[in-house]
Amino acid sequence: DDMGVISTKTKLDYESQKNYTLNISLSDGGAPDYATVFVRVLDVNDNSPMFGITSTTITILENMPPGTSVASVPATDRDEGFNGLVVYTLKGGEGKMDIDTSGLILLEKELDRETQGLYNLTVVASDQGQPVRSTALNLTVLVGDVNDNPPVFSSSRYEVSVPEDEVLGRALLTLSAADLDAGDNALVKYQIVSQQPPTSPPVFLVAPDTGQLSLSQQLDYETIKQFQVEVEASDGGQPSLSSKALVVVHVLDVNDNPPEFNQAAYEISVFENLQQGSPVYTFSVADKDEVGTGDGSILVTGSVDRETKEKYELLLVASDNGAPRRQNFTHISIQVSDVNDNPPQFTKAQYSASVRVAAAKEGDFVLAVSATDLDAGNNSVISYSLLDPSDDFHINTLTGEITLSRSLGHITADTVVTLTVGAADHGVPQLSSNGKSFNDVNDNSPAFPTWIPTKLSAPENAAGLDLGTFSATDLDTGANALITYSLQDDFAGTFHVDSSTGRLTTKTSLDRETRDSYELKIIATDSGKPPLSASLVLSLTVEDVNDNPPVFPQQSYSVTVRENEPPHVILSAAATDADTGYNAIIHYTITGEAAPFHVGELSGNISTLEPLDYESHSQYTFTLRAFNPGEPNLQGTASITGSSALPQKIHAPSFSVTVEDVNEEGPVFDQPSY
Repeated sequence: DDMGVISTKTKLDYESQKNYTLNISLSDGGAPDYATVFVRVLDVNDNSPMFGITSTTITILENMPPGTSVASVPATDRDEGFNGLVVYTLKGGEGKMDIDTSGLILLEKELDRETQGLYNLTVVASDQGQPVRSTALNLTVLVGDVNDNPPVFSSSRYEVSVPEDEVLGRALLTLSAADLDAGDNALVKYQIVSQQPPTSPPVFLVAPDTGQLSLSQQLDYETIKQFQVEVEASDGGQPSLSSKALVVVHVLDVNDNPPEFNQAAYEISVFENLQQGSPVYTFSVADKDEVGTGDGSILVTGSVDRETKEKYELLLVASDNGAPRRQNFTHISIQVSDVNDNPPQFTKAQYSASVRVAAAKEGDFVLAVSATDLDAGNNSVISYSLLDPSDDFHINTLTGEITLSRSLGHITADTVVTLTVGAADHGVPQLSSNGKSFNDVNDNSPAFPTWIPTKLSAPENAAGLDLGTFSATDLDTGANALITYSLQDDFAGTFHVDSSTGRLTTKTSLDRETRDSYELKIIATDSGKPPLSASLVLSLTVEDVNDNPPVFPQQSYSVTVRENEPPHVILSAAATDADTGYNAIIHYTITGEAAPFHVGELSGNISTLEPLDYESHSQYTFTLRAFNPGEPNLQGTASITGSSALPQKIHAPSFSVTVEDVNEEGPVFDQPSY
């Protein structure tokens, strides 16, 4: 160029060549001249930072500590100076990760896969040129699972009620535990770790994979009524983590045991002359089933006289009220013990003998008297005595033989001598065939025997009951021993005691529903001056008789039921019975239009058996009967019409069930065309 201007022929690239040396010659046609030109290329920010890798996926375990390297993603920039100075920024780390000036991604906080299992990171590498040039790199960080979560049961405590006759292997309960981890770390297995009370072998087993609890041994309510089973859920991690839950199993009673007497046979002794209604023996019967204890008493229903019958053999049967009903029995032998209630009786009313006066001497046998006593033991041992003193005759107290005490020279022939002989037993009180008179002082009160039973029972609704004779004795004689009986309280004429014999009876019928017990005091007073007395307190229990029918709170019921509803209880109609015990058990049954209805035999709950249809049957009328199975047998048919009385102990209100229409069918023409 004539001007000497140096120009570029192509675009310069700082990154390819930063300097040029030019040798320039200058000539005007003469000698040339030479010069050297040094050209320095200045950098322009024309290059973006470049990463050494492309987008990728990285996995890091969730339990790595802060400061752990996640990935190194350095970038380079071909420019120089600020144009080539790379600065990094990280997006998507959510405070868990950051990047340093070298492009190293580090953990800032510990990760939790169960909270967030994936991070989408964007690394931006920017230079410091003007204008700034940058490049982005996308990274996917997968958080690897670590077994840091144990299985967790849906409940820490489970409760289930199981009848004792439940079949083996059938599911009682399914336990469920969840593990927030993944893979094998979340694979839950179940096992029983303890059972209280322990048994050998264990009663329960759990399916390892499903957590289904079932029986491996038969339950027995009478042995163990409740179990506590501890179930452990473990995951498949290494090491494994686990948790536990408690299962409380309530064993329900089933009537699988009969009543049991405490011995197979009983030997019982009672005194004769027990009054009617007196208890002989009370049995305590145990039943291993729930509410399985009860008492029963043998009572005197007639006359007990040892001299008539001295031993009774009974078979006692005990029944429970379960379903099915179970029974057991025991043998009872009742030995009647003697009471001194029979005086000695001479075999003859009069004895006679002849004695030769001239030849009679001391010790000669005259005659023998003999008496018998129907009692036993000491009560039948007899002693004889002469009631009028005699210097001539002597009686052997044991044999009844009468002999001469001396010669009879002082007695003329054909003289008749009359002797009165008494025979007395050795019982308490002592009884005799004859008696002596004394000038008695009233120094003894009447006394009731200690063996007299004081606990009585009598059925209701029966008048003129003989409750027994309660007689006292008085050791005095004559009027001092003449006893009169009275009641301290006869309860408005309900009870009466014979003033002479002490025989206690009822004048009016008893009603257990009005009063179920009485306390009676019999007073025995002698006729001495002054009179002395004693008292005997009796406890009388009124026995229930099935004399009250079940009663509903109302005579008729009206119920409205929507059609198409599934079977359900539509009414609870419970009756009451004023009787007690077995006589108050109520059963229910339906008569009339009962086809789609059912009543619980014991509950009185009336339910539908199928959905009702208004269009086919819009109203039902039937009778609900409530009856009890006591004695007398109160079964049969009873209808309620007007105010007529029921023929048996049955209460039967009428029921009207109206089916409520549901709009389920559209209008229909009578014919398809007109």
